Amino acid sequence: MELTHRRLNRVDLIEVIGRVDAASAPQLKQLIESIFADGRYRIVLDLSKLEYISSPGLRVLIEARKKARDWKITDLEGGDVRIANLPPRIKEVFDLTGFSSLFEIYGDTVEAVGSF
Repeated sequence: MELTHRRLNRVDLIEVIGRVDAASAPQLKQLIESIFADGRYRIVLDLSKLEYISSPGLRVLIEARKKARDWKITDLEGGDVRIANLPPRIKEVFDLTGFSSLFEIYGDTVEAVGSF
């Protein structure tokens, strides 16, 4: 797995490339935790180049979503983890696990970043 992180004005954009499995999920978790440690709780995950995600990888996503949403500026504005560019194969996994209804999913990164 390869991760690229870009800090934008209001959002952090993480591109996930390759496979997120039991061996690589801790690396993704560590990056997300470091973003949270900087007091930033708005994350867009660009999954356009994600080839595979296992249950430990899904666990990292759901834990990150929960922690981000627990952070609030106001009742109307707070943190979140949003998904961009979900490949069809990974969308099937999201659909089967119920993740499609938990995450806001966007067709491109511009739309996802602009949603904050």
